[in-house]
Amino acid sequence: MPLFSRRTAPVDDAPPMPRLVEIGEPERDWIDSHVALVADAGADPDDLEQVRALYERWSAGWRRINPPERDDPAIMVNALGTAFGDYVARRTGLSWRLAEHAHGLELALYQPRGHVLVHPIGIVDEQWRAEEASGGFLVEAAERLTQARRLAHGEGGGRRR
Repeated sequence: MPLFSRRTAPVDDAPPMPRLVEIGEPERDWIDSHVALVADAGADPDDLEQVRALYERWSAGWRRINPPERDDPAIMVNALGTAFGDYVARRTGLSWRLAEHAHGLELALYQPRGHVLVHPIGIVDEQWRAEEASGGFLVEAAERLTQARRLAHGEGGGRRR
């Protein structure tokens, strides 16, 4: 299953595009406080390799605990997903939005050109719950999103002759 999708044509079983609302100060504060958790854990949020390593450290520590004794990983997942999302947002044309789905609100990154919608916390949550040991998916997804932005803006990706 892809980590993100680009909706360019309707697909019969694709969920409808959620209602998107710009974030306000409370959401920005929430994002900033979760990015700060990553920094407080010793990872530079501007260095995705350090965020990847933190994912691997936190998820390995969590998996080592006997399942009935594990704490809810939501705070770690939210912090990692938010740091990942903020990293991507600073390097692409994507911006934070609240996405209103049938099941509630969720932070997402959106770019109207091409209708690109990314759920960074959901990406981390999905990999965490699958007990993915490697945080390499963070780097891979960020590279793909950054490359897609460069291609959309004609900033390379093609071969020069």
